[in-house]
Amino acid sequence: MKDTWIKYSKLVALTALSAGFIVSPIFFLPLTTDFFSFQKQVLLLIVTAIALIAWSIHNIVTKAVRITLSPMLLPLILFSGVVITSLATNPPQTPDSWFGRGALYLILAVYYLLTTSLIKAPKTIKKIVNLFLLVTSGLALWGILSSLGAFEALGTSFLTAKTFSPAGSMLSLVGFLITTLPISLVLAFKTKASAKKMQYFLAAGLTISAIILVGFQLLPNQQLAVTLLPKLAGWSIAIDTLKSKVLFGAGPSNFINQFTRFKPISLNQTNLWAVNFATSSNEYLHLLTTLGLGGLVTFGLMITGFLKLTKHEPGTRTTALQLALKLSVLTTLVLGLFIPFTTLIWITLVSYLSLAVGLNKGKTNTSKIKDIILTISAITMVDSSQEVKVDTSTQTFPGILPWLLAVPTIIGISLVGFNVGKTYAAEIIFRNSLIAANQNLGGETYNLQIKALNTQSSIDRYRVAYSNTNFALANSLSQQGELTDQDQQTVTQLVQQAVREARVATQINPLKASNWENLANIYRQLVNFAEGSDEFAIASYTQAIQLDPANPRLRLDLGGLLFSLEKFPEAEDRFLEAVQLKPDYANAYYNLAQSYKSQEKYLEAYQALQQVGALIEPGTEDATKLQEEITQVQAMLPQAPAQTGADKTDPTTQLTKPSPLPEAPADLEPIEIEEPAVLEKEATDSAEVN
Repeated sequence: MKDTWIKYSKLVALTALSAGFIVSPIFFLPLTTDFFSFQKQVLLLIVTAIALIAWSIHNIVTKAVRITLSPMLLPLILFSGVVITSLATNPPQTPDSWFGRGALYLILAVYYLLTTSLIKAPKTIKKIVNLFLLVTSGLALWGILSSLGAFEALGTSFLTAKTFSPAGSMLSLVGFLITTLPISLVLAFKTKASAKKMQYFLAAGLTISAIILVGFQLLPNQQLAVTLLPKLAGWSIAIDTLKSKVLFGAGPSNFINQFTRFKPISLNQTNLWAVNFATSSNEYLHLLTTLGLGGLVTFGLMITGFLKLTKHEPGTRTTALQLALKLSVLTTLVLGLFIPFTTLIWITLVSYLSLAVGLNKGKTNTSKIKDIILTISAITMVDSSQEVKVDTSTQTFPGILPWLLAVPTIIGISLVGFNVGKTYAAEIIFRNSLIAANQNLGGETYNLQIKALNTQSSIDRYRVAYSNTNFALANSLSQQGELTDQDQQTVTQLVQQAVREARVATQINPLKASNWENLANIYRQLVNFAEGSDEFAIASYTQAIQLDPANPRLRLDLGGLLFSLEKFPEAEDRFLEAVQLKPDYANAYYNLAQSYKSQEKYLEAYQALQQVGALIEPGTEDATKLQEEITQVQAMLPQAPAQTGADKTDPTTQLTKPSPLPEAPADLEPIEIEEPAVLEKEATDSAEVN
C-alpha cells in the first residue's frame, strides 16, 4: 500500500508538471478580458498546486523531504526574494499587482523546484519533449494557415482572424517558435532512426515556415506590424527608475506607471507619442525597471548557473537532447535582447532549465547536482540518480518534517486558491459587462459591474469602468426630457456614484495617470451641474500631468477646460506647454490661436494659425476651415506678416476648438459633490437601474 502511494503521488505530480509545459502553448479560454496570458498563468498555478499537494503526500509517505540542489536553485531563490520585496515595497497592493508578473515569477520558482526534484529518467524527459514538439508543430501549422488567410472564409469569429493564435499575440507566437526551433533541428540532425528523423525534420520545417510567414507580417509597414518601445526610450526609463529604486525596482507589474512618469519627450516626435507601453523594449530592460539591479543580477546568476551546469566536462558525453535544450535556452536569452518575454516564453524558459537539470542527473560526474534528504534530525546528501530509503527507526519523531511542511503548504494553497478564484470570477463577470456595454445594454452593464466589484473590490480597472457607466446612464437619463422627482434623484445618485468610483480608482492606484485623467474628465462634465467641480477637475488634471509629464494631450485637455472657464492666460500657458512637448501638434497650435484671439492677441493668433497651416495637409476640410479663420484674423491686423514656411508633417489630430462645457438640464437641481476623502471601496448604495 505504501509503495502504491509513493508511486502514484509521484506520477500525479510529474503528470501535472509535464501538462503545464506541454499544454500552455495552446491553452486559452475566452472567458476573461485576457484570453491568453492570464489563462496560461492560471493553468500554471493549478498544475503547480496539484503537483505540490502530490509531492507533499509523497514526502509524508516516505517520511522525508528530498530536494535536488542545482546551480540555478540558489539564484532562483534570491530572485524570488527580490520579487517578494519589490511587490511588498511598491504600491499598489492590489490583485492586479500581485497576480501579474510577480505571481508568475513565484509560481515558476515553485514549478522549477518540484520539476527538478521529481524528474530523473532521460526517457521520461524525451517523451515530454516529443509531446511538446507535437503541440508546437500544431501551433506552427495554425500560424501558417492563419497567415495565408485560410480561416477567414469560416466566419467572423475571433478564432478565424489573422491576428489570432492560441499562443497569444502573433509576436508571442513567433518568439515562442524561435525558442523551440533548436530542439527540433538538433534532434533531426542527431537522431539516427529514419522515421523519427523525418518527424523532427517535419516539425522543424513547420516551425521555420511559420516563423517566416508570420514574422514577415510583423515587420514595419506590414499588415500586423508590431509596436515595441524603442531601445533608447526603454534604457532612459530604466535609468530614471533606478535613481530612486535601485535595488528592487518599481514593482513587477508597474512598468506602465514608470513609462508615463519617465517617458522621453523625444517619443512625441514619433508615431508612438500616444501609445502607452506596458512592457519595456526588451526583457532585460524590463527586469531592470521593474525589479531593479537585484532582479537583473539574480537573473544573471541563474543564467551563469545554467552555463556552469551545461559546461562540457572531460570524460562525459553531451546527448542530443542536452544540446538541444542548451541551445534553446541560449536562443531564448538572445531573444530577450530584442523583445520582452510573454507569460508563455517565461514558462517555456523555466521548463527548459528544469529539464536540463533532469538530464544531468544521470551523468557520472555529479558534482554539479546533488540531492539532499531532509528529516527532523538529519540532512543527508546523496547522488541525484540514487534511490535511498530513509531509516526512521532511530528518530524520535519519525516523519514529522513532511507534515510540518505539508500543513502550511495546504493552508497557503487554499488561501491563494480562494483569492485567485475570486479574481477569476470577477474577471468573468467584468468581461460579460463589457460585452453588454458593446450591445448598448446599459442596465445589464451596470448590474454586472456592481457584481464584479462586490466579488473583487480592489481592482481599479473595474472602478474606472463603473464610474463611466454611471455617468453615461446619468447623461442618458437626463436627456429624456422633463424629469420626474424620481428621475432627478436617480440622476443625482448616478453622478455621485460616478465621482465616488473615479475617486476610489485613484486611491487604489494613485500612481496611474489614467485614473486621475478619468476623474478629471468626469469632474469636467459636471462643471455646470455641481459647484466646485471646476476646481476638482483642474486639480485632477494637474495630478495626471505630474504622473505623465511628457503627455501633450493632457496639457491640451487642461487648457481646453481653462479656456471654457474663460481663464484665457492660464489656458494659453497649457497650450504653449503642449506645443513645446510636441512641436508638430496641429490641434495644440489651433487651440493656442483660440486663446490668443480671446485675449485680442491677433498677431500671435495669426502666427499660431500659420503654424497650423504648415502642419496639416492642404485640400482637406480642416485646411479650408483654417484658411477662412486665417483670413478673419488677418483682417484684424494692422499689416499682415509674410507667411512662413515649414515642413509638412503628418497630421496627428483633427482641428477642434476647446469644447464648451455641457449645460445642465433646466429642470435638474444642482448636484452636491463632497470634498475628496478616503472612501469605502465597496460598491454600496447603488442606484436602481433597469
